[in-house]
Amino acid sequence: MLRRLSQGARVYSAWWNVNSHNQLSFAAGDELVLAIDAFFPGSPEDHPGIGRWPELQAMTDFFVEFEERDEGYDWRGAWLAVIDQTTGARLNGEWLEQAHPYITVRVSDAVR
Repeated sequence: MLRRLSQGARVYSAWWNVNSHNQLSFAAGDELVLAIDAFFPGSPEDHPGIGRWPELQAMTDFFVEFEERDEGYDWRGAWLAVIDQTTGARLNGEWLEQAHPYITVRVSDAVR
């Protein structure tokens, strides 16, 4: 889906659910550049497209094995902060309370 949305644009996604499945993604120019799991981020060198998202590349505290992070480390907050820093969007509590435009996509459309 992000790949299709990124035609002529840069698209960032921070997604997680109640079961802690998650993915931080970046797509540009009809290409999924990067997709990272918060619990198993690996190192920056594990992600060939990381150079196209320098703000994320600079987040050295994110690229630490999950068990080695400080107990208070908030990976969700870190994800929103890096998207905030990259795009200039202000993803604060006020933003979370606002209504936002959205689209509904049928699964059959998403896999084309």
